[in-house]
Amino acid sequence: MSSIRFLWILMVSLTTSCALSQSHKLSAYDVLMEYRFPVGLLPKGAIGYSLNRDNSDFDIESYMLKYKSTITGVISKGRLYNLKGVTVKILLLWLNIIEVSRQGNNIYFSIRITSAYFGVENFLESP
Repeated sequence: MSSIRFLWILMVSLTTSCALSQSHKLSAYDVLMEYRFPVGLLPKGAIGYSLNRDNSDFDIESYMLKYKSTITGVISKGRLYNLKGVTVKILLLWLNIIEVSRQGNNIYFSIRITSAYFGVENFLESP
C-alpha cells in the first residue's frame, strides 16, 4: 500500500503556473486546503497548477517522466475524481487511480476494483 502514497507524491510535482480570476494567486497548497486536503499530497516546492472554478477541473503538470506529464481530474470538497494520468503498481499491474477522497481522518485512494486508505497524518507535510 505504500506504493500508492509513493506514486501520489511523485505524480503531483508541479511545473505550471496559474492565472486565477481572483486578485491574488493561491498556491497549489492553498487550493488543496480549501478543498479539505492536506498539503502533504503535494511535494515541497510545488509551484503551479490550473483550476477552472466554473467546472472544478483541476490539472496538475508533472515533470516526473515515468508517469504521464499531465494529471487531470475534478476537485470538490474532500474529493478528487475522474483522475487521469495517475497509476499505481499493484503486484505486476499498473492500474489507474481514479479517485482520491478524504473521509474524516483518512485519505482513500480508489482504483476501479478496490481502494486503500491511509491516515491523514501521513500527508501533513510535503516530502
